[in-house]
Order: sequence, then C-alpha cells, then structure tokens
Amino acid sequence: MSQSYLSQNLYQVHTLSESQVDIELADENHFIFKAHFEGMPLLPGFLQIDIIAEVLGKEIDAITSAKFMQKVLPLEKLRYEIAPTKIGVRVKLFNSEKLLCGDFKLKWS
Repeated sequence: MSQSYLSQNLYQVHTLSESQVDIELADENHFIFKAHFEGMPLLPGFLQIDIIAEVLGKEIDAITSAKFMQKVLPLEKLRYEIAPTKIGVRVKLFNSEKLLCGDFKLKWS
C-alpha cells in the first residue's frame, strides 16, 4: 500500500481485511484539512473514497453511487465495511460513534 501525495500522512491503518478497514485520520494540521475548508476542516468526499481503494490496492473504474451523510473530521477513527455486489462493491464508512458517514457503490480492479 503506497500512499498518494494527497493522502501521505493523512491516515494510519489499524485493521485491514478484505471486508473491513479501520483507520485514524491525522489532525487538522495536515494540508488537506487546511485546504478543505479554512476554519472548518473536513475530509473531502473524493478522499473518503480514494482512501479505501488506496489501502486495498484497488483502481477505481467507476463510482456508481456516492452518498455523504456525516462530516468526517480530523482525528476521527473510521471503519470501512466492504461487501461485494453483483457489479462491484458497496463500501459503508462509519465514524467511531457508529454513525454512517458515507455509502459508496464502486467498480474497481
């Protein structure tokens, strides 16, 4: 697993399997949080999706659905739950309070 320039030092992986990934985000001093948004740091939606592909070494071919329900903040502990579907995978992103932050349907290779 090699991190891209944007995600370098952005997260640390704690648990890794094909069906579940647990990470912890960096603090608000990471340049991603400083850029998005000034005074109210949030993890951008595209990175919420990119991180799971990066951790699992997948290339995203298509995003067929993406719903963002909760803000993802610096220092959050996040859990990605991955389940196969007929045409790809469904990835649910939860915060440490077990609130659903994102629900993504992806095709990847």
